[in-house]
Amino acid sequence: MTNIYFFDIDDTLLDHQTLSIPASALNAIAGLRRAGNTVVVATGRSYDHAKPFADQVQPDYVITQNGARILKGGQEVLTIPLARQPLVDLFDWMHAQGHPFGANDGETGYLSHPARCAVEALNSVHMPFQSTDQFYLRRDTYQGWLFYDESLDACLMPTILQRYADFDLVRWHRTAVDVMPKAINKWTGCQWVMAQTGFQAHQAIAFGDGLNDIEMLQGVGLGIAMDNGHPELKAIANRIAPALHLDGIATMLEELARMKEDGHTNPSVLHNA
Repeated sequence: MTNIYFFDIDDTLLDHQTLSIPASALNAIAGLRRAGNTVVVATGRSYDHAKPFADQVQPDYVITQNGARILKGGQEVLTIPLARQPLVDLFDWMHAQGHPFGANDGETGYLSHPARCAVEALNSVHMPFQSTDQFYLRRDTYQGWLFYDESLDACLMPTILQRYADFDLVRWHRTAVDVMPKAINKWTGCQWVMAQTGFQAHQAIAFGDGLNDIEMLQGVGLGIAMDNGHPELKAIANRIAPALHLDGIATMLEELARMKEDGHTNPSVLHNA
């Protein structure tokens, strides 16, 4: 029986210390494809920003911007833009509170002003930015950014979600939060891909490291967190893979392959193996 595998990019596949995907991971994923499995990249990045790394993986689909935009063979097959006027209103409100904001435009992004907290976050994922073209005012946008320290989450997040019901939020850096279309996330993207490919949730295996992977790891038959991942994700994962820099992807895939050889074909039975 074949399976469908979903892989996050940053700090799951991509090592930010070396700016590369370990050869062990690429070789292991190539083995999945040769065995007839379906491979999908599921990332918070835009497609243009993810493409150099997704191309190395050679996935069947690429879920980008936390499920808001999905591509197959480089062509859009699903797009769910942010509600434009509510996004403008949210950005205006953030500006009034003294917090910078921005939006993802593919290979680059807009940043309201280069405050240290915003620049640090965007630099951590090597995302270029400009502060002149407010493109989100005139065309569809699939991902917004809010920049403020995580210590403010308890008071600021509920306020934002109450005022702007069109959106969901997820933190991806200690000073940065993604703005997503309401009820859209990586798991909804995974569900869409599975509907196209004929897989059921119990046949799905997902690897991730961050808070934007929670719904995905909870939804699939086997959710695997990297040991270098966020504590909240590791707490809900079915299994923990060794850290990225310790060949965690390859090690876990080899372990799962051995279990298949022993007759365990359903990922859901491997939770506590």
